[in-house]
Amino acid sequence: MSPRIARFEELPTEVRQRWAASRLWAAHQAPYLATALLALAPVVVDQSDDQSTRRHDLSAFPADDRWHVYVDPDVLAMTDTPTLGFWLIHQATHLLRHHASRFPEAEAMGTPSPPLSGRTRQQVRWNLSSDAEIDDDLRAGDVVVPDRAVTPARLGLPDDWLAEQYWDALATEAEQDVAAADCGSGCDGCRRPWDCGRPGLSALDRRLLGRDVARRIREHQRARGNVPTGWQRWADDVLEPVVDWRRALAAAVRRGVAHTAGRVDFTYRRPSRRATVVPEVIFPALRQPLPCVAVVIDTSGSMSDQMLAQALAEVGGVLSSVGVARHNLRVVCCDARAYEAQRVLDARDVRLAGGGGTDMGAGLVAATELRPTPDLVVILTDGHTPWPSAPPRGTRVVVGLMDPCGFVPDWATRVPIEPSRAAEGW
Repeated sequence: MSPRIARFEELPTEVRQRWAASRLWAAHQAPYLATALLALAPVVVDQSDDQSTRRHDLSAFPADDRWHVYVDPDVLAMTDTPTLGFWLIHQATHLLRHHASRFPEAEAMGTPSPPLSGRTRQQVRWNLSSDAEIDDDLRAGDVVVPDRAVTPARLGLPDDWLAEQYWDALATEAEQDVAAADCGSGCDGCRRPWDCGRPGLSALDRRLLGRDVARRIREHQRARGNVPTGWQRWADDVLEPVVDWRRALAAAVRRGVAHTAGRVDFTYRRPSRRATVVPEVIFPALRQPLPCVAVVIDTSGSMSDQMLAQALAEVGGVLSSVGVARHNLRVVCCDARAYEAQRVLDARDVRLAGGGGTDMGAGLVAATELRPTPDLVVILTDGHTPWPSAPPRGTRVVVGLMDPCGFVPDWATRVPIEPSRAAEGW
């Protein structure tokens, strides 16, 4: 049975004042979170008439992803201002860092999930993990972490990890003796019996709010320089998001292929469909050539095994992008010199050769000398190589850069690739 949802205005004046004072106190301690704290909308969960033997524990003031905070009047009346201020900052942090969508077991739980009468072990584990991620950053002003709050120290783990790292670390523990307060569906995305279902902040509102908070964190850092590391990292991710390099590289390849596939030319090798209209005139037919693509793989000594594995994964992505023209794809391995071109239909067929110095200019020359001349050349390299001063004529060049310190000439399309990730295909 779901508890009764009451109006906040029905609460006694002194209780409502405590809520307002706590939110104001929290905003004073962490001014860069002020707009997020003001966006929290209190929803009163009245359990006084609940005849069941088990009351819902709302002592952590759980939230949902629409920025509703669920308040038990009895708990609110007994909570002092600094403690309530901590929990408001805590819940706003869950929402800003999108812990609900990051829950590793969200897909297994099902979407949308039914209201829960109790949490699963995996939900408790994620609550512990996400609490550990944020509670070590709640050191602003006079904020004091309550004894019952989860910190990395209580879990015996280091500070400044992400929730996913704590999640993996907690998987090795046979049993956790640390209790995690229920932070609600705003933590794991699974509905609770007390969720009100009211409209709150829309997806656009939440996105704009996140960018505003990130901007305020940047300004606070420049002015005072006392923003916790976790918040700095989060603000950088929001204001300067990392581009999904797999999509960017796939898009660059597809644009080059589409540019070629869109070309048409005249040919007299087959009759025109208009020949029957004017039989005494020989008209040329139109043909649309399939694109030719070459992939140059940097196999020099500076390329690690992981980079080479990624390069092979990207060959598979290029094969998928060119579609029916995959028979026209050739692979050239290159260190200080280019090796024989290979015509492959599967990335697993590529034979890597090399291991010496680096000169991608040699690989580019070898690729453009292939017949027919490639319309697109994709170079997968760490960028520590000399380059030609000018681009090849009639050929588009895309460089997948696997080392951020590497160099790519202005005449090529540059797509940064993160070498720390395992090659997973496109």
